[in-house]
Amino acid sequence: MQHELADIAGSKWDVVVIGAGINGAATARELTMAGYSVLLCEKGDFAAGATGRSSRMLHCGLRYFEAEAPVRTFGLHPRRFLQAVTMARAGMKARHEIATTAPEAVTPFTMCFPVYPESPVRPWHLDAGLTLLKTLGPNEPPLEYRKITSNFEAQLPFARDLRDHDRLQSIATYREYLFDWPDRFCVDAALEAEAGGATVLNFCEAQLVGRNAAGLWQIVLAGQDGSTANVSARLVYNMAGTWIDTVNAGACATATPSRRLIRGTKGSHIMVRLPKSYRGYGIATMHRKGMPFYCLPSHDDFFYFGPTETPFEGDAGDVAATEAEIDFLLGEANFLLPGLGLTRNDVVFTWAGVRPLTFDVDQPMGRRSREIHDLAADGLPGVVAMTAGPVMSHRSAARTMRERAEAVLGKPFKPVDEPAPWRIAKDAPRLSDPEPSGNLRRVALRRAVSDEHARDLKGILYTRTALAWRRHLARHEVEDAAASVADLLGWTPEQSAEEVDHFLAYQRTVFRAGTPARSPDRPYAMPTPTGDMQP
Repeated sequence: MQHELADIAGSKWDVVVIGAGINGAATARELTMAGYSVLLCEKGDFAAGATGRSSRMLHCGLRYFEAEAPVRTFGLHPRRFLQAVTMARAGMKARHEIATTAPEAVTPFTMCFPVYPESPVRPWHLDAGLTLLKTLGPNEPPLEYRKITSNFEAQLPFARDLRDHDRLQSIATYREYLFDWPDRFCVDAALEAEAGGATVLNFCEAQLVGRNAAGLWQIVLAGQDGSTANVSARLVYNMAGTWIDTVNAGACATATPSRRLIRGTKGSHIMVRLPKSYRGYGIATMHRKGMPFYCLPSHDDFFYFGPTETPFEGDAGDVAATEAEIDFLLGEANFLLPGLGLTRNDVVFTWAGVRPLTFDVDQPMGRRSREIHDLAADGLPGVVAMTAGPVMSHRSAARTMRERAEAVLGKPFKPVDEPAPWRIAKDAPRLSDPEPSGNLRRVALRRAVSDEHARDLKGILYTRTALAWRRHLARHEVEDAAASVADLLGWTPEQSAEEVDHFLAYQRTVFRAGTPARSPDRPYAMPTPTGDMQP
């Protein structure tokens, strides 16, 4: 890092992008391909925030219409309905773009929505919502909507595990997609930006100092090794996600205190192994607190349940599922599918993330709409932030930020005939592929360091190879990984041992397994979100 910062000390950039989650990386890529000079910097690793901890859905947008008592909700709040329509249209477009240009990196499955007499989502709600979606976006890939009203087990093999068969009114089915894993999209976007001419720095914190006489932002870059460099930029994009307010607050002591932009909400998930009858299917419902709840396929026979949705304050860096959240998710899974009889022993691992939604005093759980904030009125002219940008719409978010740069800076001098197509690394390991072993595994581990900016085992085993997303890794596997890359990272045997211990502690506490922690007669604790669910 010291050498990298020394090379760019005193440099000037068209745009400095702070934050290399999926939206920051995609924006850097889009700006670079358009011809701007771009510096992308990230205080941790790529995809280390909400991107790497999401629910991984490339969904059709139906969830934006899901609300407790939707007719009442949207009738009383027509702006929310218009907002939902806008987001659903964007969802359908994103679904079309990614599923048709990167089919190898997403997985199609059949989503199933069971409806009971007491369900807040009625059959006609699903009819209306899915019909509306067909008119809002492209027809490809098709939604394949179907409503099953009888012979459930004959048509859906997992249906025998559903509750109250005698009261089940219908099951709506439609095609959805999952990202193989969003971390890879983020890494690939950052690498594309770098290949196009951007400078990409992870494990490098950026602090806005102020503007000079020429109107350029002065930015101090600080590496984790203590090295620093000063650079300047015509335009700054604060794409730091959950940490957007922190970046703004540290910008300048003399600036007007910046308004709050982020409302964090926490989502936790549990991973379990399910019978083969579930393969190719997912289940959507509203849990007993009135928010969306899913059973989603992952890899092999693994499925995950979630998410929770509760307000979150504080640093989202190493957020983990709590005991109460694990109990809640198990309770809702067993309420939905009592035939499974899941227990804590079935939980392979868990994860949690914090959504960087848009703060609104009138909506305690935040606004889900993606919003662009010009911070000139906050004493930060030339600084723009983006909130609530979901993983699935990162490409349109990047195009929007490019258009904003063109409006502020003008078109770049470098002519661009047409946008470069998005690329996904074809030889990168996929979560949906068989687990690599032997030399293939070693090649992937070493490439993560030599070509993809990995600097620790977490970045290698979670973000770039997804090996740890399959299951918890044993010590000997982590030791083998450390031995495979020690020479590239200059680790001594002692440092390698420390890195192994650090990774195993991270895996144990952040992606914790479902060790039983309650007596059989203790009821499930059900976290209560603050405020109404937002569409």
